[in-house]
Amino acid sequence: MQVFKINRDGINVLKKQMLNRIIPLMSVVMIGAVIVSISNSKEKIAGSGITTFLIMIVFIALAFGAGIYSAIRKQKALLESYTLTITNNLITREQLNTPTISIYFNDINSIIKTKKGAFLIKGRNSGDLIFIPPQIDNVSTLEALLSQIRPFSEKSSTSLLEKYQGLVLLLTIGLMLCVYGVNNKIVVVVAGTGLVALMTWSFIKTITSKNINSKTKRSMWWILVVLASVIAVMAMKLSAMS
Repeated sequence: MQVFKINRDGINVLKKQMLNRIIPLMSVVMIGAVIVSISNSKEKIAGSGITTFLIMIVFIALAFGAGIYSAIRKQKALLESYTLTITNNLITREQLNTPTISIYFNDINSIIKTKKGAFLIKGRNSGDLIFIPPQIDNVSTLEALLSQIRPFSEKSSTSLLEKYQGLVLLLTIGLMLCVYGVNNKIVVVVAGTGLVALMTWSFIKTITSKNINSKTKRSMWWILVVLASVIAVMAMKLSAMS
């Protein structure tokens, strides 16, 4: 039996990569929230209004800072708990608050090595997918073991939504700003429809994935509240503009 975990340096690298993704995106969200607040305000930002505006900016920044800190702490715990075990006929991935995935050698459809050095082990069922980050310890030993189980396959094509997740998130933010901040009927209909479709897809993909921890899945239920809000805002604006 061979056991592999993510090395300490690898955890720091993954944390840095996560920060590089989260900070720009959260900055865009914060700026968008400020823009919507200003555009919907009927009062000019002057005099005491400036103080209120600055206080609002500080509170938003603190909220996002706390969100980033919490996300990094949870991600660190997940990475430290990542364990990959290979026995004579079974590969098992275990991780904190995440469904355990076990795939027998005979049930492995393909093993893919990405250009960045990560590995993807795909089973017969679509949910049986083990992701092994390139920061795994003893990677050369692991690669030798995996190559003995099955020759590596070329990376299969992914959907555009999965390939450009960062752009999809920025698009989602832009659509949300249009729905809440624009009063043009056509813009509201197009942006609202696209937003509902994207959020529904994200919700389904997250809830059905075995590689996402239970806490993240539970937090995804707030999307249903946001969806209800989006649909309500669309209905009210279309009714007012009809």
